[in-house]
Amino acid sequence: MESLDTDKDDLDAVKNLPHKWLEDVINYLQHGHRHNETTLDLREPQLRYSFVTLYPLFMFLYSLIVVIGLFSNCIMVYVIFRDGLYKDQTFCYFINLALGDIVKCVFVLPISLMVLLIQNWIFGSLLCYFLPMMQDIPMHVSMLTYLLIAFDRFRYLQDPTRARIPAFVMATGSWLMALCLVLPYPIYTTYVDLGKYDKVHLQGVGICAVNLADDMQEYVRGLFFAMYLLPLGTIAYLYVRMSREIELKEGPLAVITYDARSRTNSNGSPRSFGQGQTHFRYRSPTANFDLYETELDIKKEKKVQQYLVTMVTVFGICLCP
Repeated sequence: MESLDTDKDDLDAVKNLPHKWLEDVINYLQHGHRHNETTLDLREPQLRYSFVTLYPLFMFLYSLIVVIGLFSNCIMVYVIFRDGLYKDQTFCYFINLALGDIVKCVFVLPISLMVLLIQNWIFGSLLCYFLPMMQDIPMHVSMLTYLLIAFDRFRYLQDPTRARIPAFVMATGSWLMALCLVLPYPIYTTYVDLGKYDKVHLQGVGICAVNLADDMQEYVRGLFFAMYLLPLGTIAYLYVRMSREIELKEGPLAVITYDARSRTNSNGSPRSFGQGQTHFRYRSPTANFDLYETELDIKKEKKVQQYLVTMVTVFGICLCP
């Protein structure tokens, strides 16, 4: 009885395959292993015909990306910890971005290259269901991290004295959120073990296909909007607002405000600074404003702003379908 149930499940899986694949499978099962002695052994990796002459180039390019990606991200994490930059929230998010890229370089890219070059699926059912999830989780983590960076910096520029949400908590949430987003993937994935139909010639060989049902297309469209258009639009809006905040803090109004605070506070005292400049300091139980230090911070924030805008722009262009 159990055998009958298994066969029924296999037949249902075959029905979910695209018609062009189903025709090839039936043709091979009927005639493929009877042609002659030159028939390919599908139990061994078979290079795609279109990559016969180009596969060395693809292997070189993928290897180059993996080496550069691993080296640059590991160096960035090392420098952040060596110089104590992890105390800054933004650099903590950079560590999260680096972890996502390292996962891509170590796991996603090598396996994706094998799937790209090899014609027959010899990787089993587990990788068939798990590979699409593994490919998209780091991508979603990167997008969510860029969104968190923009949101965190926007709150910080509005009120530097406001407590910031710990980056570790938000980074962990980005991985959990990314995992939840890809959980439906196995529902739309079909795997057929061909070894059940021909144990001699197809042992360990299977077919892994995406079932492009109507609801799958709606799911992909929703995912594209929720994890590409909406985050990038929100990030762009926040960075425009942040640029405006920086301009306001940089202008004469900010100097007058800090000057007034210094004059009206009993603890404030003007001090001479280099070349006749006056340095006002303002202290309160909850804040400590320093005009000269604030000017330096504004310059730093402008540089960080430009760097982050460039990063997000390049990421959005590369991710664009």
